[in-house]
Amino acid sequence: MKLPTHNYRPMTSQEIKLKKFRRIHDKSLEQVLLHRFLSHYGYEKGEVTARAIVRDLLQLIERHFLVCRPHEDGALLKYGQMAWPAVPIPERPKRGQRIQDIPMKLVVLTFLCDEDIAMIRDGFKSRELRIRRMVRWFDEAYDQGALLSQLDMAVMLNVCDSVVSSYVNEYQKTSGRLLPTRGNIHDLSGHLTHKREIIALYLQGFDTPAIARKTKHAKESVDRYIRDFENVRLVTRVSTDPERISQLARLNVRVVKQYLDLLPQDPRHRTEETADASQDASAVPTQSTQPTAAACGS
Repeated sequence: MKLPTHNYRPMTSQEIKLKKFRRIHDKSLEQVLLHRFLSHYGYEKGEVTARAIVRDLLQLIERHFLVCRPHEDGALLKYGQMAWPAVPIPERPKRGQRIQDIPMKLVVLTFLCDEDIAMIRDGFKSRELRIRRMVRWFDEAYDQGALLSQLDMAVMLNVCDSVVSSYVNEYQKTSGRLLPTRGNIHDLSGHLTHKREIIALYLQGFDTPAIARKTKHAKESVDRYIRDFENVRLVTRVSTDPERISQLARLNVRVVKQYLDLLPQDPRHRTEETADASQDASAVPTQSTQPTAAACGS
């Protein structure tokens, strides 16, 4: 049986180069993912769409793993650094929103610095080192336009979140400085600390930009706290009942109670209380010292 013969023309130099190129190029992650989409995910007739999806995924992966701080050259982490996903500052929480619905921003944190190494040389307590790192990481994330939660910090410090909460409270109390945690900046914690600091500065005469700079809050948030405080202060002239104030000022009862606790710091409020007390005193009828007709007759 005679086998059929095929006449193959020799490949040109350009065709040989192209074949070599494809053999190397087709080993890339992009081509592997493209083949996966075309052969496993039902994109057999949609190569253009599949290729666009693959390239978008690769860009996402690159942004996730190759990170750098603002104004720094290069994109690779340096010795002593680590990357962590954080919530961008503008991404304020919405009702029913899940953490997976928020686009994360990778921030570069300094895990080990010269000060840490010096503490190892000079002797240190674990609590002191953890608090130092916690403060540094909150500040570094904020400077890069993102916020870390206390749960993030608990994972990175390898402690439970209640321990981090005690660290935060201890630092804020001893330093008198509000940490830029997500709970503080996005008003998630329910604590009075950041409201107290903002309103205290407002009552001292600082303007919104200065307060925002000192407390590391957005100007819009500062204005909102001041507006709500003023609304509560004005409504107290009508009623001092938190439930009633909540209805009139359209604020949560818990928030109303927080602002009521801040009212004694307002000199205007103390002046109004003094004026009201004076009016009440003047309205009380004084008992006449003149003898009555009945007394005279007796």
